[in-house]
Amino acid sequence: MSSIFGNIDDLYLFCSVVEQGSLLSASKKLHLPVSTMSRRLSALEQRLGTRLLEKRGRELVATQSGLEAFEQLKSGMESIEVGFGQMLSETQAVSGKIKLAIPHNFYQAFVGEVVEQFLVDFPHVSLDLVLSQEQAVPQTDRDLLMTFDLTEMDEMIARPLFKAHQGFFVSPEYLQSVGEIADLSALSKLNWVSVDHALDISVFEQEQLVDVISIKPKLIVNDIIAVCGAVEKGLGVAALPFRHVHQRMNLVRVLPQYQRGVRQAYLVYKQRRYQPKALSLLIERLLAGVEKMQNPRHFTV
Repeated sequence: MSSIFGNIDDLYLFCSVVEQGSLLSASKKLHLPVSTMSRRLSALEQRLGTRLLEKRGRELVATQSGLEAFEQLKSGMESIEVGFGQMLSETQAVSGKIKLAIPHNFYQAFVGEVVEQFLVDFPHVSLDLVLSQEQAVPQTDRDLLMTFDLTEMDEMIARPLFKAHQGFFVSPEYLQSVGEIADLSALSKLNWVSVDHALDISVFEQEQLVDVISIKPKLIVNDIIAVCGAVEKGLGVAALPFRHVHQRMNLVRVLPQYQRGVRQAYLVYKQRRYQPKALSLLIERLLAGVEKMQNPRHFTV
């Protein structure tokens, strides 16, 4: 083969077989008959004068020469894919269906405004919005998730959204019933209202870790707004994000020199080279919307 002209398609087929692990898997991905791919790959080997693939069981897998060729070719093929995908996305109308799973309080805070404007700007896009604290790991290239928890997300892209800074709060009535809360030991012994099942809480003074306290929640409710309401009614103490606390609430901050470890929120989606344009644009809008949340209203004791 003295020229790459006329051979790129077949080289791409070969790389797909190696990436997918078998000829059958590659044929399904590319929507090509196995017989067609096998014929074209055989012709490629003849032109190159070397064996790239060999039969193992019922499948074709890469030979040692094939693996070496794949290592040399894969970055170039990825660049071609990305460039071609971008060219297509610029010419295609923004349309399709997107699924977005987020906690309810995220929607109230900033997502609702972003989403509603997005749907106005792109009328051919439809949205399946799931307001839930439960993890909904993205399954397709049109799924988005906002979460603090990256458990089981190893294969995903996780874009940092914002950091939640939290202090410890009780109602004045609850504080009166338990008396002075002088130290972290006393804090850990109180009734706790929690948004999750964490029983060990890292406590910081400024940016220095000073202790890890163990707690026994009296109430666990997977919505931060509900947690705030329960604490206002005197059910116990909670670590609350400052952005959710304001002066009109029936809350008092205790041990103000301390705060819970910062929690990082993420925007999570499936890693794909050909990302739908609607998804890319919504991701950009959501990341921009976070800018409105970057100056939380800190509670003053």
